[in-house]
Amino acid sequence: MNLKVELSPDSIQELGRIIQETVKREIKNLITDSLGNQNEEQVMLNRKQACKLLGCSLTTLYYYQKDGRIPFHQVGRKILFNKSELLNHLKVKSRF
Repeated sequence: MNLKVELSPDSIQELGRIIQETVKREIKNLITDSLGNQNEEQVMLNRKQACKLLGCSLTTLYYYQKDGRIPFHQVGRKILFNKSELLNHLKVKSRF
């Protein structure tokens, strides 16, 4: 079955405008949703901030990291800790 649709130049322009508006609206919704879903616990912490959260010294944090006791991420030479991962780790393991 073949379906043939003929559009006038005005209809093509109108269709293009509708598509543009729809795409813009959906992109705005996606951006708003993604920013709204980022809560405080998805923040990356540096070593000092992680120490403050865990209540330990930089040296202790280093040993926890080295022994694999806490999750961390290395970006180049920088060590970062995901706040939600640290909090979840604390819930699972009440003691290091």
